[in-house]
Amino acid sequence: MLSALTPNEKLAAMDILWRDLSATPSQISSPDWHGDVLANRINNPSSEPRMEIDAAFADVRERLDAGRAKD
Repeated sequence: MLSALTPNEKLAAMDILWRDLSATPSQISSPDWHGDVLANRINNPSSEPRMEIDAAFADVRERLDAGRAKD
């Protein structure tokens, strides 16, 4: 049961599932709302300056770490 797993075990299981699912992306269809979000972003681009990819990954990691620190 998932409730018996530790948070680290749950993350490891999620990683295994994600790697397995992403190995065959053609077998997974995106929900319709994904297309809606992408169309909205194309039609209404952000006025915020773009981040370099390394900076974006660092930002996401910091946000995740901050969220985990609260737990």
